[in-house]
Amino acid sequence: MLNGSGDIRPGEFGLEDVAPDGDAPFDEHITIDDVLQMRWDYFECLIAAIWQKKSYKRVYRTPQTDDGVDVVAISGNRGELIQCKSSGVDGADLSWEAVKDVVTGEAAYRMRHPGVEFQKVCVTNQHFNATAVMHAEFNRVELYDQTKVAALLEQYPVTMLDVERFLYTEWEDVNA
Repeated sequence: MLNGSGDIRPGEFGLEDVAPDGDAPFDEHITIDDVLQMRWDYFECLIAAIWQKKSYKRVYRTPQTDDGVDVVAISGNRGELIQCKSSGVDGADLSWEAVKDVVTGEAAYRMRHPGVEFQKVCVTNQHFNATAVMHAEFNRVELYDQTKVAALLEQYPVTMLDVERFLYTEWEDVNA
């Protein structure tokens, strides 16, 4: 609070009013190299931003106690439950923990969103090992590894501003 004026939220002023002239870094498209350096929370927001660009009408990040799902994307009576796993270890092969998480979390989200038919998805900035691939097939879970995430970024370009809109949800205009 400044001089009794209350809190100011970023949505209450135009970004162009505070950004430097010229090309701003938040306007640049995120690359797979950027993804490999992201913190886990930015990675989740990146995935939410991509799914929003895939034309899902409602996309949101779940709270910390997420029942095994990090991002929910819904459009009409179809949706996707997405579990995100990131690793700072380049070339890592992740186990099937993400598959277990999204499979066990599905029931809770079906109850929260009656009438929505969900597909299950796991996404990583690295790779999945053979056990993860096998269990994903058994449980009808679609896997997106580093290569597929890079392809998604080509098809659905995302900026850091897109990511931060999910990270800082309180930035949305309070009058919207």
